Amino acid sequence: MHAIQNYSINYSYKNTLLDNFSSLGNIIEYNKETLIEYEQNKTDYVYLVLDGTIKQYFMDKDGNIKILLILSKGDMFGEITMIQDDFDHVNTKAFSYTKVCKISKDAFYNTLRHNPHLYESILLMITTKFRTLMYQIYDSTYLNTKDRLISVLRRLSVQHGVTKDKKREIALNLTHEEIANMIGSTRSTISRLLKTLESEGEITRVGKKIIVHSSATSHD
Repeated sequence: MHAIQNYSINYSYKNTLLDNFSSLGNIIEYNKETLIEYEQNKTDYVYLVLDGTIKQYFMDKDGNIKILLILSKGDMFGEITMIQDDFDHVNTKAFSYTKVCKISKDAFYNTLRHNPHLYESILLMITTKFRTLMYQIYDSTYLNTKDRLISVLRRLSVQHGVTKDKKREIALNLTHEEIANMIGSTRSTISRLLKTLESEGEITRVGKKIIVHSSATSHD
């Protein structure tokens, strides 16, 4: 059996971070596909997503993209670069219209010093990202393209999904190219495999929405 067939995730940290950090910095809005931070930039601040979604990705010299994470309301980004005090290793772009709170390093650490219980939520958020990246490594190492596609759709249905009739609808308008950029494939291959998965009863497509039939859970 696939090691992560029944994907589960704990998102309880999101409300805690929103309650304690959303008033600490400057509110900034970004339109879809606007670049927020770029590779090799050095930062002394962190962002909290207040609304919308962002994507973080690698891009090689030929412009090929590998999407690593799609983050949503209640997630932070930029914390690793800030904590490590080095340079960003990914590009960050608004996946949809996005509103963020940009929090200075001093304000971030001052809040943690006065509220040490918040470290648990920060650790949970960071390890959630780490676990997601571990799943990607597993998939790229052991799975063929079709199984990688099933795997990423199941995860997205938990991370960014809503339950409908005991199934999970991915609440993102994903293009075939974006899905391909997540699993290291091509747009044409994704188009063909989505048709196959639909004929096999793994998914249903309604317009641009994808509904995943397999079991998945999240803990908010």
